[in-house]
Amino acid sequence: METKGFRLTFNCSESSENCEISLLIGSDFYWSLTHRIKRLDSSLVAVETSLGWSLQGKCDEQSDCTSVHLIHSEEESISAELRRFWEIESLGIRDNDSVSLGNGDEEILSEFDKSVCFVDGRYRVSLPWKPGMREVLQNNKTVARKRFEGLVRRFKCDHELFCEYKDVIDNYVREGIVERTSCDSLSDSQGFYLPHHAVIRSDKTTSRLRIVFDGSAHEDGHSSLNQSLYTGPNLHPNMLELLLRFRKNPVAFTADVKSAFLQIELDLRDREFTRFFWTDNLNNNPYVLNFTRVLFGLRPSPYLLAATLKHHFKKYKEQYPHTFDLLNSSIYVDDFICGRNDVPDALRTTLECLQIFSDASMLLRKWRTNSKQLDLLWQQEGVETEFSETSATDLKPPIKVLGLAWDSEKDLIYFDPNDLLKFMSRKTESKRFILSVVGRIFDPIGILGPFVIKLKCLLQDLWTLGVDWDSELPPKLRHKWQQWSSEAEGLTEIKIPRFYLGDVDQELSSVDIHCFSDASKSAYGTILYLRFVTCNNKIETSFICSKSRVAPLKSLTLPRLELTAALLSARLAKQVSSCLKFNANIYYWTDSLISYYWICGDSSAFKPYIKNRVQEIQLLSDPSQWGHCPGKDNPADLISRGTSAVKLAQNELWWHGPPWLKLAPDHWPNRQRDILDSELCSEELEYRSSVHVAVTQQRESLVDINRFSSLKKLLKVTAWVFRFVNNARIVNKSMNFYITADEIQNAEYFWLKYVQYEFYSAEILTLKRNEQLRCSSEIKSLVPYLGEDNLLRITGRLLEADLCFGEKHPVILPRHCKFTELLVIREHERIGHCGVSATLTQLRKNYWIPKGRQLVKTIIRICLICKKYNAKPADQLSGQLPRDRITQSPPFQIVGIDFTGAILVKDNQETHKSYVSLFTCAVTRAVHLELVSDMSTKCFLLALRRFLARRGNCKVIYSDNARTFKAAEKELVYFANILKDSEFQNFVADKGIHWKFIVERAPWWGGFYERLVKTIKDPLRKILGKALLMFEELSTILSEVEVIVNHRPLTYVENDPGEPEPLTPAHFLELGYGDSKYPIHFIELIDATTARESYKKRKTYRTLLLKQLWRRWKEQYLLQLKTVNHFKTPSVHKNLKLNDIVLVEGNVKSKLLWELGIIKKIFIGRDNNVRSCLVKTSKGLFKKPIQLLYPLELE
Repeated sequence: METKGFRLTFNCSESSENCEISLLIGSDFYWSLTHRIKRLDSSLVAVETSLGWSLQGKCDEQSDCTSVHLIHSEEESISAELRRFWEIESLGIRDNDSVSLGNGDEEILSEFDKSVCFVDGRYRVSLPWKPGMREVLQNNKTVARKRFEGLVRRFKCDHELFCEYKDVIDNYVREGIVERTSCDSLSDSQGFYLPHHAVIRSDKTTSRLRIVFDGSAHEDGHSSLNQSLYTGPNLHPNMLELLLRFRKNPVAFTADVKSAFLQIELDLRDREFTRFFWTDNLNNNPYVLNFTRVLFGLRPSPYLLAATLKHHFKKYKEQYPHTFDLLNSSIYVDDFICGRNDVPDALRTTLECLQIFSDASMLLRKWRTNSKQLDLLWQQEGVETEFSETSATDLKPPIKVLGLAWDSEKDLIYFDPNDLLKFMSRKTESKRFILSVVGRIFDPIGILGPFVIKLKCLLQDLWTLGVDWDSELPPKLRHKWQQWSSEAEGLTEIKIPRFYLGDVDQELSSVDIHCFSDASKSAYGTILYLRFVTCNNKIETSFICSKSRVAPLKSLTLPRLELTAALLSARLAKQVSSCLKFNANIYYWTDSLISYYWICGDSSAFKPYIKNRVQEIQLLSDPSQWGHCPGKDNPADLISRGTSAVKLAQNELWWHGPPWLKLAPDHWPNRQRDILDSELCSEELEYRSSVHVAVTQQRESLVDINRFSSLKKLLKVTAWVFRFVNNARIVNKSMNFYITADEIQNAEYFWLKYVQYEFYSAEILTLKRNEQLRCSSEIKSLVPYLGEDNLLRITGRLLEADLCFGEKHPVILPRHCKFTELLVIREHERIGHCGVSATLTQLRKNYWIPKGRQLVKTIIRICLICKKYNAKPADQLSGQLPRDRITQSPPFQIVGIDFTGAILVKDNQETHKSYVSLFTCAVTRAVHLELVSDMSTKCFLLALRRFLARRGNCKVIYSDNARTFKAAEKELVYFANILKDSEFQNFVADKGIHWKFIVERAPWWGGFYERLVKTIKDPLRKILGKALLMFEELSTILSEVEVIVNHRPLTYVENDPGEPEPLTPAHFLELGYGDSKYPIHFIELIDATTARESYKKRKTYRTLLLKQLWRRWKEQYLLQLKTVNHFKTPSVHKNLKLNDIVLVEGNVKSKLLWELGIIKKIFIGRDNNVRSCLVKTSKGLFKKPIQLLYPLELE
């Protein structure tokens, strides 16, 4: 291309792979960078850009395989990291640091003790199921299969990964950790399928690839396996205490349990819930494996491991008592962290631990120690160390001990910042990124306290300013972050000796613990040192641990923060001393005179904040242990102010404490407690007032407001009481038999003052003294004042408005008060039961109620008139179609009967009304029409007889409960006897007619025949028009309409002429009422053989035709009924109950004129839902459908 005059922007050799994309250019900027375009051949184009020529066109086909194996929420990941960070930061200083078992945990442990067993040299445990979850857990097969298919696609792109993955699975199979699930097990049980994926750990010397099984995966709407299991109690020792003990002994050693979870067998019943897909050949279908052991990825796995180990250790309590205690306090999940005073003791402990774990088919491996002598003894005993293959002279790289790096060669511990610095190299500046950095800092003993506190304060500023997750940091915070991140490289210099005593090998004469605390406006904290004196009076100090906290957002005075730091110091010292068990003297130091005097003083004399903290400090320590030190000698000052990592590494004050710690106590700061400066403490002293109370027996009110439901009646009764009192005082006063408006107004004024004094007495007294209301007062924001009438009113901002006095300064009334409720009811009734806004507007013309809108809503909700007016009918899900409606039967076996409206016919010169009786087949939807001259019982029975004579006897008749039909029912007994005579025996299929009436005024209950009434009326109206016919003419037209309606299609009419014609009711009517029109013995009476055979063939043909019709009826008509969506979905689906108060719909439209009723009996449908009720009203008992009942929810 260069020879053709094209200078390419990037020279990429033909053999190289596709280059990584460096920059994506949007279409809005693309054309501003490009110029000329030249076509080189059919598939290649050269485009001139500002940077040179670029080639564009079709590339060789490549198989790019992208697969997403695991989707996770970054916010959740960050939240988990932050939670872990703050939990570690709080170790040793929380009130509830000692974990105690709850009732639920004790039950889980009890179930474990019952189920754990030792089988063939290995422990077998059961999963801790939540009650009832095993039975309802869905198998998750679809999710697991899709995830595995994505994993296979990844394998096809990365064959090396597949080989590593396969090696792990093959090893699992060889060791019996997993087994192939049999076909019988797959079909007999539900089980649960686990997705899985690979985690590559480059920092591990062994087990670089770990397969993680996702027990939290689940299908939408179903629970996961982890959600179905208890997590179990936390049986692990405190991490801070474990690290503190690790530094106690001169000989330290660590190990871990090889594949700890996989050494514990699962109960046989639980194995089906650990299935997963696998394949040995990527081109074959996968098969199913299941675990036989406890696997990594289940929520209760750490608990099951810890519980199994503790159960196993109990066996050796008598045999190895020292090792038993050591194991219970030195195993964290699968890590063993321990220390001993000498090498022989360490070797003995090692061998005993190996034996104990071996008895449980577990292997302690990767042993590591700071003692070369112990390391050689291990090699002689065949102990598997972490670097067994390396020579003794080779340097051994550091290892991680609960997250901290341990250089066993130099016996130093430190925080390894390499991963943190690598992550920070992205140079991202956002809140999300800073939170991710915080989550990567692991410093449980506070080595980096003064440096990390700067990041904590930055974190607090981010939240205070409300910075968005991915927004650019404000300039001030960005500068702080850039400064902190640039200083982070100095973390590589910070290392401390693991062993507290360092190189001291002499016997100790005394051990002290010195605790320093300090605070600033931004942070506070504490630091602890070990001070030990040898037998030759050599004094050394050693850093133990530190803790830091950011100052709360609520502004506190500096002395209060100093006291809080002192409390932090007391809490941490208690845990450290109980953990190390040095029998040491504890000294506490603070550079705040005020907090020092508080601690030494009487806690009951101070305000609650000071009192509570001083009480706890005095409970954890004795005031004689406290002393005051100069601020320049306080190493905790570094925590409260922060410093860089480089300066921290070189700060002797931080690592060894003030210089005078290495001197005799006589040279320590003066610890005077006999001088108490009252001016320093006066601000926090609690001034006590003496209150003298005269207790009198409370009189009951003459007017009990709770007995009234109307304000009008309350005010009248109150006015009568006042009149009685006045008349009793004034003799010979003229009498008035009516209450005046002034008396009503005085009564209301009395209740307003009474209510305000009952609820706002403190505010009234405060305002009378011309003082400010307390912040806790609920009406302070209203700026109240006492008016000339001594009523609390709102000041408001409408003083200059053209409004009446009550609107500008409404009276304040409490919300939770009976009088206020009655007042709201009165105003609501005055404006004609209007809505919330109108009622509230009316109220606020004279009164103001805090949160008044909520109170008005509540009152209107219980207003009976409004409840009646707004009531809605009871609703119910549509019921299932009746069996009579969807069961195959001959035409007109199940019949519905109804009448049309009156039709005028002429007879000579007169006209009279006639009616059409409609007989509907519930199954075939065929109709039969009979014209009756009137609605009498006699005429109806004649019509019924004509119907039965033409259509055959029926089994069931449905009808409305009109009086005509009820009267007919009484005569059906005689009519049934007529039908049972011999002349009707060929037509009668059953032994009588079962007559069923639907509920009164519920025509939709008979929908299958009510719908056809409209179908009949439409052609009648069009045919008749305004014509007036004779009875016989109308009867003829009805017969023609009957034929038309019976030929209407029941199924879909196809557009293709080749499709069969749609099914109609006439198809069933024309084929007769059974398998044949003629009984089988009729054929035997025919003499001619050929005729007899012809009739038999005809009978067979008709039978097959009828069967085909019924098959089409099922497939095309019946099945389409299920697709028609007539099901309602009421917003509140609630069955009516006995004794419910309801409004019964009447004939008038106004709900206020309807009757109230109480439900005396309910009628349940086949779906256990209420369909109708027997209701008692003032007019008697009535059976009503629920659609005519309006529940009022009254008790």
